[in-house]
Amino acid sequence: MDPGEPNPELPRVSWGRNRYLDVDGERTHVVERGERGPRVLLLHGYASNAQAWRAMIDHLEGTFQMAAVDLVGFGWSTRHPNGPLTGDAYAERLVGILDGLGWARAHVVGQSWGGGLAQRLAAAHPDRVDRLVLVATVDPSRTLWLGSAGLRLGIRFPFLARIAVGRAQRFAARAAGVRARELARGYVDPLRLPGTGAFLDRFLAEHATSSHLDLRRIASPTLVIGPLEDRVVLPEITRSVAARIPGARYVGLPGAGHSVAAEAPDLVADLIAGFLAEDLGDRHAAPGAASRLR
Repeated sequence: MDPGEPNPELPRVSWGRNRYLDVDGERTHVVERGERGPRVLLLHGYASNAQAWRAMIDHLEGTFQMAAVDLVGFGWSTRHPNGPLTGDAYAERLVGILDGLGWARAHVVGQSWGGGLAQRLAAAHPDRVDRLVLVATVDPSRTLWLGSAGLRLGIRFPFLARIAVGRAQRFAARAAGVRARELARGYVDPLRLPGTGAFLDRFLAEHATSSHLDLRRIASPTLVIGPLEDRVVLPEITRSVAARIPGARYVGLPGAGHSVAAEAPDLVADLIAGFLAEDLGDRHAAPGAASRLR
């Protein structure tokens, strides 16, 4: 695990139990919450990390066993990956993460770029994915162009970046019951890890070569949640993803933007819990979730 970081200290996390997994020699940070119930793997978007699910996890407490992942290169996970950085390679890492958690199968919930990785995992390893929930998801059947200007600002000027992110995350902070400054630090502080800039250069170059996924290969029951005011991943993209995954269900959310999982966690949690509970019995559903979904 990371030759330059043999004994990394765990970051302080107040909203769950965190630990490092060694996945094929790559240090991967996960935050876990919940002791019983169906297992749910939570995947963040590009330029984000596990805390994107912080507020939503609170709403699902006591219902699921949850693991929010810092994908390699982001959050507190390694900046020195051994393997390639294409979408398919990240999907294979998710298999290793499931193995490291001791989970044979799980429901998988992905936001934005993480939604694209969730689709790749479901297509390549249908035996490991029960149900699939995609929130403001990208379309892995097309080339994904990613930028890095905001991340590089955070690397060079973390104080200014914390102010900017704090202002942008004020609604999410309110939903999570924390100060915007605290939430901002959770996004910006990991950018100060050594090697972040070099990783971004490599990531952007390699990820642009990712294969295009045929969405018809996905067999898992799928829910696509599409914020209708999303200006990052346009609503027509999420609708198109839902239309091409066999049997997928689409729910459009009026007035919601790209960060809906952080800014309206109660709504997203209800939708997710209702969908995952449909074949598990009402005891696993959040109050009102199924009726809101229908």
